[in-house]
Amino acid sequence: MLFLEFIAENISSFIKSFPLTFKHFKWFLLIPILLYVIILYITFSIESSIYQYTSEKIFSYLNISNEDNWFFKALQFLLQGILFLLFKLVFFFVFYFISGNIILIILSPVLSYISEKSEKIIRNKTYNFNLSKLVKQIARSILLSLRNITIQLLLIIGIIIISFIPIIGWIISPFSLVLIILINAYFLGFSFLDYSFERKELTINQSILIVRKNKGLAIGYGLIFYLTSLIPFIGGLLAPFFAIFITVAATISVEKMKLHD
Repeated sequence: MLFLEFIAENISSFIKSFPLTFKHFKWFLLIPILLYVIILYITFSIESSIYQYTSEKIFSYLNISNEDNWFFKALQFLLQGILFLLFKLVFFFVFYFISGNIILIILSPVLSYISEKSEKIIRNKTYNFNLSKLVKQIARSILLSLRNITIQLLLIIGIIIISFIPIIGWIISPFSLVLIILINAYFLGFSFLDYSFERKELTINQSILIVRKNKGLAIGYGLIFYLTSLIPFIGGLLAPFFAIFITVAATISVEKMKLHD
């Protein structure tokens, strides 16, 4: 496929996913919202606990918490303010950038189920439950996830390191952010496509080869998820919400490949 054909396929299948999702999976759309609220609560509870513990330790070490001198009181107030803002900013960005990925990992069984049901609707094909097959699929999914995460991190770390090298870094720096986004999008899109590959009992190597041949398709679906997650304040909620539509769209695209099953 040419690049424009991949874009056309992404858009076409994504549009088709909306009526199919609302008709057959509308109640599943509540799951990402619920998970988002739970993770948001847990994240900021942890942040509050760590802030409280850290501030107590710092002021205990500095031994200024019980001072009556106005200078020490003002210093304590200033340090508390800086520490409070620092913790809020750090945890906001941590939550902002990883909540979508965490929810995507948690949603994997649900998205796998949605992908299977989507295929059943598209092709009227049913997969019988098999415990040993399920165990193999879980093991395969874990191995592939570890493989993808490792490569993804190594590539991103490599780009960051290279960007600091004189001359070479000056050349690559303007493009480093774009490269990192494309790398993240590729591996996220890989995950959406692999729900179908896994169900069709393709090996990890077979999945890798197919995705490499259809990298534009993977990047397209990954970009929808990744760029949605970057929307200020609501990205962490919208991205996992859209993951359901993307899963259905990716299943539609894989079925057009006419892979053996």
